[in-house]
Amino acid sequence: MKSKIVGITTLIAFILLSVSNAAAGREPPVAKLVQVSGEVEYSRNGNAWRPVLRTKYLFSGYQIKTGANGGGKLINQTSGMAQSLGPNSQIVITDTDVSLVSGSLSKPEQESSSIFQGLSNKFAKAQRYTTVRRSVTTKDEQACDNKVRTIRKVTLSASFPDLVWRNACPEFSYRLIIDGQVHDVAAHSNAEMIRYSIAAVSVGEHTYRVEVLDNDGTVYIPRKDSTFIWIDGGQEKKILTEMKGFGDDVFLSANLFESENMYVAAMDTYREYFNENPDDNDMRPLLIQSYQDLKLSDLRENEARLYNASLEENF
Repeated sequence: MKSKIVGITTLIAFILLSVSNAAAGREPPVAKLVQVSGEVEYSRNGNAWRPVLRTKYLFSGYQIKTGANGGGKLINQTSGMAQSLGPNSQIVITDTDVSLVSGSLSKPEQESSSIFQGLSNKFAKAQRYTTVRRSVTTKDEQACDNKVRTIRKVTLSASFPDLVWRNACPEFSYRLIIDGQVHDVAAHSNAEMIRYSIAAVSVGEHTYRVEVLDNDGTVYIPRKDSTFIWIDGGQEKKILTEMKGFGDDVFLSANLFESENMYVAAMDTYREYFNENPDDNDMRPLLIQSYQDLKLSDLRENEARLYNASLEENF
């Protein structure tokens, strides 16, 4: 009975702590739950519970509970220690560890943590872009900013051939110049970004720039060209093979893409995940950072607003 009271007291204490810290934003995740099986649910506030169906990153204040057939493995992001969570159990995530409220949680065992630490550092860095910037200009004026910037260096491949840039204005068209060769890109009035799939280029480095045009002619030319590197099928296969080792952890997959300068592929990985898991807002800074890397400022601002709203409404 005594241990049960201690567990409940711990749970209440960390719920109160997470409420007081909500407005300050999120620290990196404390742990992640992998090898999820059976009935497992999580909650950010102890009220609303949602099912866990795949690898889940856990932040301070999160709670996890398992059903009669539920379980999984918890990996501490800092220490790299792993623990098995049994059925009919409940835990609360503290600032640095995992606390058992009821049920069973095995003793910690060492597991590699280096790759998780890199992701944790990236999450902390991404927080700088979650602030929503206020502007004296109107929404229409912001949307029609003709200065289209592109990422300075990006890697593409046959399976991931797209260049992307901000849609400057509904009526603007574009001139994409690759190694001096002009490719006309029509206006896309409703597109949230412009995408252009590269084809028939040699392996190696290529220069490109995006010029902006209205009905009267060119309105913007960047001062410097950007570059993309086209990798061959063997290099792409090596990356995808390494990715298979991450299982269903899309954040490690996106992290690998970014380490290879495949920023568009990383963005698409994040976007697909959040389209399928819109409630996982605490990991959203990584998508915000991805938009920042690709100079997609409008999308970055939209995601930052969504992220900040979620912090306020869920606690």
